[in-house]
Amino acid sequence: MAFDIGETVICSVEIKDDTGAYKDPTTSMKITITDKFNVIKVNAVDMTPDSTGKYHYDCQTAGYLDGKYMVIYTATDVARITIQKETFDLV
Repeated sequence: MAFDIGETVICSVEIKDDTGAYKDPTTSMKITITDKFNVIKVNAVDMTPDSTGKYHYDCQTAGYLDGKYMVIYTATDVARITIQKETFDLV
């Protein structure tokens, strides 16, 4: 999805267990964002919980460059780490 530079990009993720029920990771829910040059813009920051298993992070893009950004969501449940990735574009 494309956003204008300076716009707030709302990054959100849902966590579910094996049965499909929403679940909070017991240890942490973090987000990392890198730019097209693989420069880290957001480094393993805690995400905001919205409700059980639902989290978001408001990415303020003022001063960012145009291009594709990689979003990495990391859920840590004691020793189990689950990673989900997605991208967004700034124009």
